[in-house]
Amino acid sequence: MANTDVRQVLVDTGALCDIMYTNLFKTLQLTEKNLSPYVGSELNGFNGSSTQLWGYIQLLVTFGEGEAKKTITDPFLVID
Repeated sequence: MANTDVRQVLVDTGALCDIMYTNLFKTLQLTEKNLSPYVGSELNGFNGSSTQLWGYIQLLVTFGEGEAKKTITDPFLVID
């Protein structure tokens, strides 16, 4: 992901969006200049509280290895 080997991710096939927390965003050495503004509703947690959205970013993500390898562009919401 973004030329960095990310070894562990949580995959939720029922989610409506892909989420990246700010600590990973900073680890990938991305800056707020890389973000696009997010226009939409707030993101609410299971407890009903809302979460601050920084924006979204499009990143190249590679899955698999060898002939099974596939690279796609995927949008991520960046949240605090």
